[in-house]
Amino acid sequence: MERFSIRFSLKLLFLATLCFCLASPSWAQPDGFSQSEDDQVLIPEQMAPSEGKECLPREQKIATEEEESLTSEQKIPSEKKKEFFTRGQKTLLLNAGSMTTILIYGLLKWDYGKEGFHDANERWFQHDTEYGGADKLGHFWSSYALSHLYSYVYRKWGYTEKEANLYGALSNLGVQTFMEVADGFSSQGFSYEDLIMNVAGAGVAYVWGKVPSLAKKIDFRMEYTPEFDSSDFGFSTNYERQRFLMAIKADGFDFIKNPWLKYLELHGGYYARHYKDYEVGGPDDRRRYLYVGIGFNVSRLLQKFVDTRVLDYLQIPYTSIKKDFPLD
Repeated sequence: MERFSIRFSLKLLFLATLCFCLASPSWAQPDGFSQSEDDQVLIPEQMAPSEGKECLPREQKIATEEEESLTSEQKIPSEKKKEFFTRGQKTLLLNAGSMTTILIYGLLKWDYGKEGFHDANERWFQHDTEYGGADKLGHFWSSYALSHLYSYVYRKWGYTEKEANLYGALSNLGVQTFMEVADGFSSQGFSYEDLIMNVAGAGVAYVWGKVPSLAKKIDFRMEYTPEFDSSDFGFSTNYERQRFLMAIKADGFDFIKNPWLKYLELHGGYYARHYKDYEVGGPDDRRRYLYVGIGFNVSRLLQKFVDTRVLDYLQIPYTSIKKDFPLD
């Protein structure tokens, strides 16, 4: 059974990679360039020689004739050097590499392949769940943030905004789904709740990328408050120190003119505490909280010095005033 599980996981990796190959023909274009229908206009080099010259003034005609008289050896240095990998090849390597990394790490650290495929009924935000639902918001936030990270990489590789936004969400969703299915072959088990939150995060990321006015007004963030001890190294699953929030930014609303008010934000969030050390039969100090607050838009200030949007996804501790509403 162990060998079967490992082989099945490897097959999943291959099938997932193949799906990305077929997801869009433009990913595998040999020249690494694509153009939307709206952008398909002729440039002078694409015009027939007679058409280009007829459209040019007399002075430009002379310059064009002189340029045509240049030898091919003189033109070669100005041509763009061809990259080692095409855009499509880099895309496939990125997705396959992400899944391979997860698989290898899972086999070494997460007991992948130790059990047959099985479900894990984790439920949602109930008081008696393992993390009080904080892990579900963690899946939503990570899927949302990673979708935009993949999109950023694709834009750097020359994809259009529309392509990068779509492929970023698809890449994240493929990697996250691969991880969830692989979890089904470990003691963790497959969680359909986690999968739903992954899909929701990728979906919101896609909509936010498609409608920039929404992204300008609303962020989804994670706030982590460190205690500067060894447990901070596991911050990604240290829900005891995390808060998940939605920030509505005054900066995104044109009717707010005052430059100082532009730095204000309204926050609404959720967090859970005292779940890590809870033991069945012992004292139950587990608590869940909703909260609202007023925050300072650190990202707006940072943009004056550094061109980065990382603080659209992370909330710096102690930069907001909060009011908690206990649910327990």
